[in-house]
Amino acid sequence: MSLAPLQNHPHLTPRQRAREVAFQFLYQFENSSGTKIGTPALTELEFEKHAEHFNIPVESHDFALRLVRTTATSFKAIDDMIRKHAENWRLERIGAIEIAFLRLGVAELLFFKDVPASVTINEVIELSKLFGEEDTPTFLNGLLDPISKEEIAMAGKVLSE
Repeated sequence: MSLAPLQNHPHLTPRQRAREVAFQFLYQFENSSGTKIGTPALTELEFEKHAEHFNIPVESHDFALRLVRTTATSFKAIDDMIRKHAENWRLERIGAIEIAFLRLGVAELLFFKDVPASVTINEVIELSKLFGEEDTPTFLNGLLDPISKEEIAMAGKVLSE
């Protein structure tokens, strides 16, 4: 499996591309040399290198950076929410790809009030079909759906049409 950007898929919308880029950054940054997401400034600096290296389209850049920045600054709250809903699963037992998608999805569910929960969940699941195992979408849905119903996730959220 390759985590190279899907530059040959022009059908991706700018936000779909942004989610893909943010996922890849979070996955690679977390799994390169044991490095963990650090300070927001360091994370942003590393993201800019990533964006430049992969020639991220301008129309996708800001949303991807917002996803990465939000995940980095809210890491503890995001992981706490995952732990709360991951019955019988310790974070350390969740695969690297799945945890990167979960963190991305939870960040968007909790802190992106301008994106309907159904859109977030659908986009994360669709993207996971490209990068994850066969059961990854089901696993992600099983955690993201109940998280989307948490009071903190629903407060001020734009509703689906």
